Amino acid sequence: MAEDRFYRALTSPHRRRLLYHLLEHEERTVEELSSVLSGWEVTATGTMHTSADRSAIRLQLLHNHLPQLADAGLIAYDSDCDAVRLESLHPRVTRVIRQSVEAERFDESG
Repeated sequence: MAEDRFYRALTSPHRRRLLYHLLEHEERTVEELSSVLSGWEVTATGTMHTSADRSAIRLQLLHNHLPQLADAGLIAYDSDCDAVRLESLHPRVTRVIRQSVEAERFDESG
């Protein structure tokens, strides 16, 4: 995995949260990930999301986030069955992902 692609992949809160979720649930569908990310935003912002918001997140996943994560070697995406799977990651990479999301959660709680 190229280091610059890895760090570029982590610049987005959606991508960090997606990876964090996949650390616990190694494989999910795009629809499941859209719901998880939508729920995460509801928690972070305190605003409700509609099905249109989830659809927008799904499109962002398909056209932006998943390709970048796959390019960085962090996930595999099977479009035939709509499944996203976490690749085997070095423990240091796992630690960076966990710490980045946990720091973000800490910042949100004030």
